[in-house]
Formats: sequence, C-alpha cells, structure tokens
Amino acid sequence: MLKPFHVLNERIKSVGRFFHIEADLITSEDKNVTWDIFSWKDGVVVLAMDENKNVYIKREWRLNRKDFTWEVVSGAIEVGDPTEDDIEKAAQRELQEEIGMKAGKLEKLITIYPFNHMRNKFHIFLATDLSKSSLKADEHEHLEVKKLPFKEAYDLILKQDAPTGQNVIAFELTRDRLGL
Repeated sequence: MLKPFHVLNERIKSVGRFFHIEADLITSEDKNVTWDIFSWKDGVVVLAMDENKNVYIKREWRLNRKDFTWEVVSGAIEVGDPTEDDIEKAAQRELQEEIGMKAGKLEKLITIYPFNHMRNKFHIFLATDLSKSSLKADEHEHLEVKKLPFKEAYDLILKQDAPTGQNVIAFELTRDRLGL
C-alpha cells in the first residue's frame, strides 16, 4: 500500500514578480526527497460570450514564447486564500481590464491545478450577459481584443502553436456545456 510523503521543511529558492519556487524536503518511510514546486496567487480564466455566441479574445505578448498569443481573459486573484466572492470579483475585474466588459452572469466551469508542480489553482468561468464597463489595464498589458463567432475563436486559439491548457479547457467545457 502506498504511504504518503510528509513535508520535513519548506524553503524558497527563488522569488520573482509573479512566481516563487519552493524546494520542499519530503519523506516517506525510508526516502528523503527534495521536490521543487511553483507558487503564485490563484488565478481566474474567463471565456466571455455574448448573446449571439460571439467570444471575446485578446492578443497579448508572452515572454515564454517571445511572441504574441491569442487567449481568453485571465489574471491573478489579488488576495491569498480567496473566498468565492474574491474569485468572482477577480473574474469581473479581469473582464473589465482586458476587454472592457462586465458579466451579468458568471458560471464557474471548473477549478483546476494547472499542473502537479504548482501549488495554486485556476478558476475557469463562462461569462455571459455582457455589458460595457472598463477599468485601466495593468501596466504590462498591451492588448488587442477581437470578438469572433465561437467556432472561429476556438479554431484561432486551438490551432496556435501549443495553446495553453487553460484556454483549451475553457473552450472545451463551454462547447460541451452549450452543445456548440
């Protein structure tokens, strides 16, 4: 029978603007192992759709690609250990900052751990009943926004070179949920 590991100590190896890396010493029976894990704030991912099944997507430059990529709305939740209210407020804030819209209805599709070496979660939403409402974008965001029919937005994002998992999940769950 498998026995769980126990954390002996945690230490931060590297701190960046968004992430830090922890090296945790863990043990299970006769093994001590160092395990690296990323930590950040929880995040929101929001697929915004109007009444005609058009989707708002943004084009943003990303350092990991050194290029622009098409994405759905996303961003950090500014508080640690967020409540459901904090999570929804973050989703609304990101919608207003990135595409100039507010949702009359936010439906949480799923909460995920992006991968097993990350401590934090992403909360993925479908936003509908949209109305204009904008907030100032973050200083690092220079965005182009498009409104496209669901299939065109889906094809544009999923046919990119290595789309992000959060975008794939948002589109796939919305497609299944709405039968698109």
